Amino acid sequence: MNPVLYESTETEFLDNGLGRLRDCLRCIVTEERNGVYECEFDYPMDGELFAMITPGKVIGVTHDDTGDVQPFDIVGYTRPIDGVVTFHCVHISYRQSYLTVAGQNINSLLDAFSLLNSAKPSNPFVYVASPNKQGYLAAADGIPKTVKQMLGGVEGSILDAYGGEYEFDKFTVRLHGSRGTDRDFSIRYGVNMLNYDENYDTSDSFSSCIPYWTDGTTTVIGAMQSAGQTVTGRGECVPLDVSEKFESKPSKSQVEAAGLAYMVANKTSAPARTINIEFVRLQDLGYENLSDLMRCGLCDTVNVIFPGYAPTRYKIVKTVWDALRGRYESMELGQLSPTLSEALGISSGVSSSSAGGPVISYDDETKTISSASERVSVPSGTAAHTVLSVTAPDNGYVVLSGYVQMAANSTGNRHIEAKIGDTVICQETQAAHGSQTCMMSISGIHPVNEGQSVSIAVWQNSGSALYAGGELDALFIAI
Repeated sequence: MNPVLYESTETEFLDNGLGRLRDCLRCIVTEERNGVYECEFDYPMDGELFAMITPGKVIGVTHDDTGDVQPFDIVGYTRPIDGVVTFHCVHISYRQSYLTVAGQNINSLLDAFSLLNSAKPSNPFVYVASPNKQGYLAAADGIPKTVKQMLGGVEGSILDAYGGEYEFDKFTVRLHGSRGTDRDFSIRYGVNMLNYDENYDTSDSFSSCIPYWTDGTTTVIGAMQSAGQTVTGRGECVPLDVSEKFESKPSKSQVEAAGLAYMVANKTSAPARTINIEFVRLQDLGYENLSDLMRCGLCDTVNVIFPGYAPTRYKIVKTVWDALRGRYESMELGQLSPTLSEALGISSGVSSSSAGGPVISYDDETKTISSASERVSVPSGTAAHTVLSVTAPDNGYVVLSGYVQMAANSTGNRHIEAKIGDTVICQETQAAHGSQTCMMSISGIHPVNEGQSVSIAVWQNSGSALYAGGELDALFIAI
């Protein structure tokens, strides 16, 4: 597709605008997962519309094989001696770098998006996320920041606090729990793979940490936490600041839970492993009628089959799209399943598939207690009230993480515990904090057998009936 030129005030991008750049010589769109989204195109100085192509204008161009057109602001150019000018463009979502907000005491994703809507001078962007997530937004500290920074450009941002993968669609910003699709599609050496370049880096890997919280005057230091056997062959332990995870001073056990949860979620004991790959599409082989069956794009997961390696699932983390030719120039893929098992310290002595690799599957059970109808009433007494109960689908491991928040009360203790069957695997007790709510966390990695129950319960021993709410997650890994 040839780029279409628009005025800076265009909002729909449905027509031919100021005209199609039919003399365009090259047009490349680069998009990264939660990162760069930019375009570069070459246009001759003697082209029909050259005089109209100036910084401030917008071009509309496809960015993947769905044919979807996205707008990019022209921000600059390079003019070499040969008379062909290279124009540099950024996705229209970069305009959020020039919108400013200031807020504080934000404790949910919806409240965070409401804050962004209040940006000055006026915010034309729409923010969408499902479901809503609870959690303290550390970046909302009362100091003015740009909307772009709040989305993911500073420590304690929306991306840090709530996780997920962004999709920027014109003036709509969507935060997906997982943006892509799990594709039944294989890139195979000797069949449709053109180039393979693997990068493996352990320089930033660590398997243990000393987590800590500080507000500048008071510090809470947790015991050393371990996320599994390191792949580097060396013993290591790093300090890990989890201050941004808490609005007020946490307990030592909460600091430890936050440190362990960070290492598990970010797979810190695994290597950074990516590949740059080029492959031929079915359309290019004359099978246009089957192309929809083999389509893949940013954040999708695909199979990669290469001699000497077990078949591996990868997430597409970067795409380079040739808009003029209507095909991907290259993709960068980040590895999924093996790194998670390594990060959890799962033994390699497991059953193998016919291809020689471990069979690993995942089943995620999440409980979000946010609305009044979902909250669990916790009367005074010793009876436990279950907030999450699931059954292990296979033999393997369960990764528990999350928190439960109980309303303020002046007397008694509050308690949360997790069990596998009748065995308590982690627990926390907090005394009442007067006018403050109690936030109790659970986390850990534990072996589990098929059919075993995994449950999380809360109770209190004194005080009026309270409601409990929060977000809990049980990730089952079957091997």
